[in-house]
Amino acid sequence: MTQYAQSETHKEPKISEIVEEYCEAIHNLNVDEGKPAIAARLAERMGVSPVTVFGTIDRLVKKGFVTVDPKNKEIHLTEQGVQIAVSLARRHRLAERLLVDVLGLTWEDSHEEACRLEHAISPKMEQALTKFLNNPTTCPHGNPIPGSGYSLPLNILQLDKVEPGAEVIVTRISEEAEHEPGLLHYLQEYNLIPGVALRMKGGSPFNETLTVINSQGKEVTIGIKTANKIGVTPA
Repeated sequence: MTQYAQSETHKEPKISEIVEEYCEAIHNLNVDEGKPAIAARLAERMGVSPVTVFGTIDRLVKKGFVTVDPKNKEIHLTEQGVQIAVSLARRHRLAERLLVDVLGLTWEDSHEEACRLEHAISPKMEQALTKFLNNPTTCPHGNPIPGSGYSLPLNILQLDKVEPGAEVIVTRISEEAEHEPGLLHYLQEYNLIPGVALRMKGGSPFNETLTVINSQGKEVTIGIKTANKIGVTPA
């Protein structure tokens, strides 16, 4: 056997894009919503039918990437599944930094393009990107880049939990919010982005909205569900 053939024999099999996407989605849903994923929510997130999700999850269970609780049907990543999710998240967020900081793409465009690039970034390219970008700690939306050593502040909370009159700084837009069509464009249009100061004016629980005053002094009314996807810290 040649040296080349030996190296090919010991080469680890490539994880498919579908496996990476599902592991990342399960991980993000867990982090952003604070509870394990279930098939119905995962189908909504992935934009596929529940039947497709059940079939894919069954394959992920057989490969050892996830487990499913037989009682409540909650989907949990195994250690290997978490590693896959974190690795893809790192590549995605590095790609977003490159696209926004260097190439000048908008938030919305950078997320969609990063979704295409993330699967093609090799470990060697990942290291080069990290060095070129000077080891960034967050993506443009404020989410920590795994491996950078940065973690979110302990006093972070969702915008919908802020009391009227309080002043806060936008810290992050949840990863799952990036997958909601048009939301990134809306947030950028009204300057609801990381680093911007906001003052909570108040809310209307009956029509499920709240109003904030942004750094330009303009009032912006947003839905409570959207506000729940915006992480803030006290100003």
